[in-house]
Amino acid sequence: MRFGAADSSDEDEIASLDYSYSSDDSFSLSQTKHSARSAMSKSILAALDSSEDEAALDSEDEVDMLGLGDGWDVVSKRVEEKAKPTCRENTKVKPSTPSTKSGGKGKMSLPSLAWTTPKRPSSQGKVRMEELLREEPSDYDRWLKSTDQAAWRDGQKAAQERRGEIRVIASNARARLRGKEDDRMAREAEEMRRLLEGMAIKQNKEEEETAKRFAEREKKLWADIDAAIKEVERKQAELAAAAQAAARKQREEEAARIAAAEEQALAQKAEADRKAKEQAEKENLAREAKEADEKRLTAEKEEQEAKLKEAAEKGKAGSEWTHWVERQRWMKAQVIEPVKADADLKKGLRPGMRLITRGLGQVINTQESIVRVTNDLHAIFIQQLPSPPSTELPTILKEDTPKPYAYLLSHCSKALIKQAESEVNAKADAAFPLARIIVGLLLRGHAALGEVLFARFVKKCPWVIPFFPARQPNQPREEYEKSTGRGPDESLAEYISRMAGISTLYFAILQTPISSIIPTTSLSPPSPTRMETLIIQPLRLPQAWTWLALALKDPMPASPPVAHLVSSWIEIAAHEIVRVYGRGQVGKIWDAIEVEGLVGGKVKGDSEAARQRLSLVIGEARREGGAKVPQGRVWE
Repeated sequence: MRFGAADSSDEDEIASLDYSYSSDDSFSLSQTKHSARSAMSKSILAALDSSEDEAALDSEDEVDMLGLGDGWDVVSKRVEEKAKPTCRENTKVKPSTPSTKSGGKGKMSLPSLAWTTPKRPSSQGKVRMEELLREEPSDYDRWLKSTDQAAWRDGQKAAQERRGEIRVIASNARARLRGKEDDRMAREAEEMRRLLEGMAIKQNKEEEETAKRFAEREKKLWADIDAAIKEVERKQAELAAAAQAAARKQREEEAARIAAAEEQALAQKAEADRKAKEQAEKENLAREAKEADEKRLTAEKEEQEAKLKEAAEKGKAGSEWTHWVERQRWMKAQVIEPVKADADLKKGLRPGMRLITRGLGQVINTQESIVRVTNDLHAIFIQQLPSPPSTELPTILKEDTPKPYAYLLSHCSKALIKQAESEVNAKADAAFPLARIIVGLLLRGHAALGEVLFARFVKKCPWVIPFFPARQPNQPREEYEKSTGRGPDESLAEYISRMAGISTLYFAILQTPISSIIPTTSLSPPSPTRMETLIIQPLRLPQAWTWLALALKDPMPASPPVAHLVSSWIEIAAHEIVRVYGRGQVGKIWDAIEVEGLVGGKVKGDSEAARQRLSLVIGEARREGGAKVPQGRVWE
């Protein structure tokens, strides 16, 4: 058995063993009779042949590994019978010595007998010798034979003892090696255990510190929010009290003035008539001047609008785009800029704006989360209204709509578009919870949100109509790209990807089933007439069919974003379109897109990858029976 080499102390102990025989092992023999000696030689040779294998060490490899081969070598030699039958001289037995050529086999050598050869006898002596050979062996011959056998057994016993000692030494060496290896493994295991314990303690400490920091930061954030809300409420109470006091004072002053006027009516009647006549003349002049200015401004505006209409593309899409662009300009002039100019008003709206942004950013696609965020936004909006809206009395975007309310609607629309450009663009199913929030707010009476949101949709992404405005004469490049929704120095791929994110949110709004939102509003279901007021036409399901028709009408299919946008439309809205209008009508559209759009080359896309994606989406829709149910359409 092979094993690792022992240390120097083990080698010294093994090398110090004495494997030589003592002088007691040597002996001398003398032969008396030729016939007896010949028989004994044959017995010794037979015993020697049979003992060579038995005397070998059981574990030669282990002896070699321990370095004992050179110290345990006994050469066995066969006894050669060299004497003639007439020889009867005494013989000396040579003691056996270890041999260095046996390779460490550990065999015991028997004494070799050297016989002296006498001179050839004469013919008379030959007759005498034959007589002697017929004699029986003497006692000395028998004693000599028994002595040889005893010496052979003693040699076998000594060799067996030496083999036992070698096995003990080898076992001890292996035990010491195993003990050292076990100690080394135990030390390494202990070091590893201490290292892991230290790492675990450090990790637990870091986690505790991180949790503590997050808890402190969240506590501070909510404290700031509560303080800001209390400050706003305090200022609003002060303003309301001041307004009531001013109104009361004004009423008192007005009553005193009327009483004084009645007392002096007769005395001042003539003067009053004269002043009234002069005032009427002045008002007439001012009114005429104002009407002239208004006519001039109207003429200029009509002329500008005529130029824009002439430069814009003809048809329904171009006129609709112009309408919503003007609506967004009105919002900016009548709502956004006045609120921004009033620092106190804007400061009071900031807590609500932060809550709107945070709520839209944290919503997930579960009914509980969507209803909770919708109710939170509803509560923020109604704080800026004289009375909460309802399905019967919705809030519509008009001249007298409270500016803080309209400003919060604009901020909410802006936050929704930001979510579409980032999160929805990366993960399309993120559009469904946002769409449900929008529909839920509309059904709670915030009809103005529909106009504000769609106007901002058109400003940021004219492809929701779909429409791509033409560049006007002498129009700066930056202004033209802004009208198309493209940012400065934005690549075509980035532009298409961002337009797809906004369009995906728009498609999700169109396909949202109103019947699934009404039970969450705690309001009575609106009538069909009221539904038209609550949800404007561009945000209803039929507009999805109109959008696809306009997108596939020349020259729109050749525009780079169309292939990508049509693929998003199929993935998001096609399932609801198939449910409402049937598979037959939708199947015709798929055939037209494949034959005329893809094979015919009308749908070009920005790359071949966009065309391949559109083809795969249509193929998957066919396999799903007209359209595949989009992931995330059903809330959890």
